[in-house]
Amino acid sequence: MTPPPSKKDVEVATDTLRVEAGMWLRHSDQMAVITSMAEGLRMTALEAGLFQLIVTPYDEAADQITARCREGQQRMTEIATTLRKVADTYDAEEANNAHQLNNLY
Repeated sequence: MTPPPSKKDVEVATDTLRVEAGMWLRHSDQMAVITSMAEGLRMTALEAGLFQLIVTPYDEAADQITARCREGQQRMTEIATTLRKVADTYDAEEANNAHQLNNLY
């Protein structure tokens, strides 16, 4: 039977999860910037000039890009939150020796 991980092993694992969570939050922040840029893709009829016939399809495409960017930002934040929650749960269980008590190792 494999011995249980040491407290240091657990700390390394949970610290890694938190570092990864921070990376996902930074990507989420970058996606927020991209989202605001995508919102600026819409055109007015005046800006379209001779190409006014394509303004509606163009704006629909810009709306889709913006929506996907928002979804990406939201999902990245959710991933970061989940990683932190897993790390916190693991730390709490380790502090209570739950893994050993439940004979999980």
